[in-house]
Amino acid sequence: MNTLFELIKKADKGDPKAQWEAACRIVWDDPAEPIDPDWLERAVEYFKLAADQGYGDAMIDFGAIYVSGRGVAKNFKKAVYWYNKAAEILHPKAFRCLGYTFGYHNFSDGGYTDYKSAFNYFFKGAMLNEQNCIYEIGDMYYYGRYVDIDQTFAFELYRRSDDIIDGDINDDSFANVRLRIAEFGYKWGKSKKYPNIYRKYLQNAIEGFEYRLVSNKEYEFFMSDYRKAKKLMREIEAGNTSYFAESAYIKTNDIEFTDNEILNYPEPEYPIIELEKLKIENPDITFWDKIRSFNDALSAAESGDSDSMYDVALFCFTKYENNANSREMITFSLYYYHKAIRYGRKSAAYNLGAIYSYGSGGVAIDRQKAFLLYRISNNEPSQGELGVYYARGELVEQNYEIAFKYFARCALGRKNWSYGSIQNLARMYREGIYVDIDKNFAEYCEKLGKSAEKEYEKNPKKKILF
Repeated sequence: MNTLFELIKKADKGDPKAQWEAACRIVWDDPAEPIDPDWLERAVEYFKLAADQGYGDAMIDFGAIYVSGRGVAKNFKKAVYWYNKAAEILHPKAFRCLGYTFGYHNFSDGGYTDYKSAFNYFFKGAMLNEQNCIYEIGDMYYYGRYVDIDQTFAFELYRRSDDIIDGDINDDSFANVRLRIAEFGYKWGKSKKYPNIYRKYLQNAIEGFEYRLVSNKEYEFFMSDYRKAKKLMREIEAGNTSYFAESAYIKTNDIEFTDNEILNYPEPEYPIIELEKLKIENPDITFWDKIRSFNDALSAAESGDSDSMYDVALFCFTKYENNANSREMITFSLYYYHKAIRYGRKSAAYNLGAIYSYGSGGVAIDRQKAFLLYRISNNEPSQGELGVYYARGELVEQNYEIAFKYFARCALGRKNWSYGSIQNLARMYREGIYVDIDKNFAEYCEKLGKSAEKEYEKNPKKKILF
């Protein structure tokens, strides 16, 4: 109580942080006990005073008392009013609250689940690095709610959320995220390679759920996940995890590509002279953190290794694309790109698509072929390129909703690959194209996109904006 009285002294002097902390102590310290009316009146006044000074945390908790009915009558409109006030100043947690309110508990329209609204709110929060929003977006990709199923990407989002939480058991998302990572590990066989890691994650999840039970934290929202975690642990202890085994990752945005006509590319005459020069020089090929000699890569490529085919194609095309006298090497590179894709290296389709999009290396521009290659690749930069097709109505019927989904998927990935998509999203939010106008979020995306673009200047590609 001494601490509370000290907070009240600061609060009465107009300190918004103290006003918020004092109000929270009064309202949330013991949720099982009713609040004294005089103390409740003081808490509501403090929430209002702090919120009026632009203190985002106070806006969130002010809205929360009207959602939960803690000391006051439940009032959906008042809750949303304060959540929206916090969203206007881009408070990350505001989008989490709005995502749940409109997406999963839509009180204004009969309580149905509205995944479209949920995605729009959680997406904004995820872009602001709010950990709960990131894992909720992960669930939407995992189960195909509003967006196409992409479980490998969902796992990336779970890991990103877990990194932000950083082992904090007090975080409401800690247990859910740890369960998802563990379950993913057991479903896809990763636990066989790292058994101790995934068992630890599962144990952490159970401990987190039990901590929330003891803490009285709205157990109805996590009991199904808690039961799932306990069931998986029983399966593991019994030495039987076959229940969780599945054969492959699910990605619904793939198209059949191994026999696709666009990958038919005649084998050219090998540029023997240039290849012999390269074999003598035997330069290092560096891709990500992997370094190996050109001769090793070429030998592996000739033996049918798709990754090596891609490495050789990328190295040769990059080396010769600005040399007008090296058409044979360009043709050789294109052949190896096509072959790498046929042998299973789908990410090579993005590089090949970019070549046909921009006419790199003197190759004739073919936007239709590029579109199909981007569909095959389905990696992050390809998502951004596909979004432009739909936003422009090029080769496909114009559809801003599909464009938004592609841009969002790209933007949620690695930022140095997605600056074009982030800037396209900035325009959509600035002008109200498919989404509601949100100039503050548009400005945030614009700054984020420019920052990401600077990081990518070492190896720039033409960015396409619609």
